[in-house]
This record gives sequence, structure tokens and C-alpha cells, in this order.
Amino acid sequence: MASILGTLTSLPAYTLFHISWLLHSLRRPLILVSLLCLLSNPSAAIAKCKLFYTTFLYLAFCQDKKFTIPKDDASQHFSSEFGGTASSAPSSFKTKKVIVIRHGESTWNDTFNPGGRNIALFILFYIPNMIKAILTEAYFFVSGKESESWFFDSALSTKGVKQIEGLRKFLQKEKMRLGSGNFMDEREEVAIQELLNVGSSTGNSMVVSSNLRRAISTAAIGLSDRFAAAQNKHDDTILLLPSLQEISFNPDAQTILPPGGMAHPTWCDMTIPGVPVEKFSGLIDTHLHTGNKALDSTGLIRLNQFVSDVFSSKCDKDVIVAVGHSLFFRSFFQLFLPRSVEHISKKKKLVNGGTVMVTLGEVTLEDGKKVYMIDPKSIVVVYGGFGKHTKK
Repeated sequence: MASILGTLTSLPAYTLFHISWLLHSLRRPLILVSLLCLLSNPSAAIAKCKLFYTTFLYLAFCQDKKFTIPKDDASQHFSSEFGGTASSAPSSFKTKKVIVIRHGESTWNDTFNPGGRNIALFILFYIPNMIKAILTEAYFFVSGKESESWFFDSALSTKGVKQIEGLRKFLQKEKMRLGSGNFMDEREEVAIQELLNVGSSTGNSMVVSSNLRRAISTAAIGLSDRFAAAQNKHDDTILLLPSLQEISFNPDAQTILPPGGMAHPTWCDMTIPGVPVEKFSGLIDTHLHTGNKALDSTGLIRLNQFVSDVFSSKCDKDVIVAVGHSLFFRSFFQLFLPRSVEHISKKKKLVNGGTVMVTLGEVTLEDGKKVYMIDPKSIVVVYGGFGKHTKK
């Protein structure tokens, strides 16, 4: 019964019905307030209206999830030592370590997804939570807060902040063990050093993020000790990579940050330990941010662009800490792990705050084409994990 109810609540028609009903019931005050907002702060009102328009376009025409993982992989071009099937090592071969971190729960998830909540309570409070979300969005609209939204480019929820604070506290605890020899796997110690940019790994890594606010906040909060220690080093920033934008046509996957614009702190960025709010915007490097993903873009296009970015001049460090999204990272493992390899990462999403390190390889073929593969033996769960298989 619970699974049936859960399925019903996930149906778009169910959500659209209640949104339509609420909007119809509140149509007169909403129209009046909208007119007042338009007159008092036209630029903010126009920006919000553009978001509504863009959302309808993406819901109707977006091709983002309409792709399949190719049957062929690149394993034939990689040596057996790297998990491939080639008889010898390729002449042009590079590797980089990539540490992926999934963002915490967002306000969109808080409203529409049960998560770990009791399904009966979720259904019982669904309408009140929906009303709360709509009223919050209305407040942002009326008050002219064009860089804030509950639904569009949704920020971290209260629960999401707690999840990422859990990652930060975990890193603090693990930092105390560095050099003690108490790590079960020495690769975990390497990952902690790279995440915090300490020890022999200082200056060896960089942090990149999706252009969506929940990922940016996750990077800033979860790795705040790293950035607090490097306040006078302007080269240790959070670089936004458009290729990391989530694979979805929902409003929460549309960025509201203008191309190359300043990333303003949201509510959860106001009290980050060691990162004063007045320095938050300076921490976010937006020079590569080109705005929202193209309407005809697909997840497959951006996945291939991401691995290309990792080995490009955009990412000039040996270790790339990439903060992003669940469906994107699951597709990342599905696409770049050999097809013959069975791994939970291909079936289950990373938990919120989940952190995993892999070694990504690049081979340049004779015709100049570049191919990429994850070394199956290199996967290390640092924190959290996939599905219910978590590590803390």
C-alpha cells in the first residue's frame, strides 16, 4: 500500500492538480500582488517571469534525459592494468583523480520527494508543505529577490545543510588521523588530504561545481575548512563548470545565475564557518559560466564535455573535486566504467553528501579523438556511499 501511495504522489498530474487548484483559489490576490511587484521592482519581476517562461519551454521541449548509454565502451583502448582489454599500454595516456560529491537535499526535494520520511506523514503534510513552498516563492517574487527561489534552481533545505555539515565534521575528524597509519585504505587518506588541500597534497587539487545553487552551497559548506585556511590565496576557489549541470527538465535544474554573473549567497551561505558572507561571492569563480544549459542539450553531451573539461586547461590540477548531482554522477559511472563491470554506482545514486574518489583515464587515438574510462579498481567510497550502502 505504501509503495502504491508513493507512486501516486510522484505522478506529475498529482502535483499539477494541487498547484492548479491553489493558483485558482488565490488567483485574484496573486494577480494584484504581481501587478504591484511589477510596478515597484520591474527588473526583478521580469527576471522571475522569464524563469516561468523558461520552465514551460524546458518541460515541453527539453531533450536532457532523452539519451541512452552507448553499448560500446573505451576499454579496448586501455591496458589491463587500468581495467581495459588492450594488450599493451597506449602511447598517449593520461590520468587524473576525480573526487565527486553529491549535494545535500534541496527545497525541491523537501517538497516533492519523501526522502527518508514516513510515507504516511509525507502524504499528510503534502498540501501544507506545498502551500508553504508557494507562499515562500510568492514572498521572493513580491520582495524582488530575483536570486532566490524555492522551486527554480532550488537551494539546500534545512535537512540538506545538516547533511553537508555532516560531511564537514567527518573531514575534520579524519584530518586528525592523517599520518597516523590508521587508515584501512591509504587511498582514503589521500582523498582526505586532497579534499582539505593539506599535507603533501597542498596545491595539487581544485574544486569545481555545477552552476546550481545547491551544489555551490554544498562545496562552500562541506569544504569550508579548506577555504577558511586559504582565505589569502585567491587561486583556491569554486570554479563553476556548466558541464556539471544536472540532467533534468524540472525547474530545480535550471540555473538562475546570469552568464558570468556574481553568485550571491543564499540563506544557508550566511553563516558558513570560516567563510564570511561578504567573501562568499568572491569565492565563486563564474568566468566559465555561460548560463542555463541549451534547450537541445542532453545529459550525454554534458557528460562527455565534463571529462573533456577535466583534462583541459580549465582544470589544471592533478585532482579535481567535482560537486554535482545524483543522476549526473550515476550516468557518469554508467558511461565511463567498462560495460563488463558490475558496480553499485551504475544502479544506485550517491546519497546526499556522498563522496567518492576515482581515477579517470584519457587516451588519444591516432585520429586525434580522445576516449575516457574510469579504472574500476580505483573507486573509493570516502563518505556516504550509494543507496543504502553508506559509510560514515
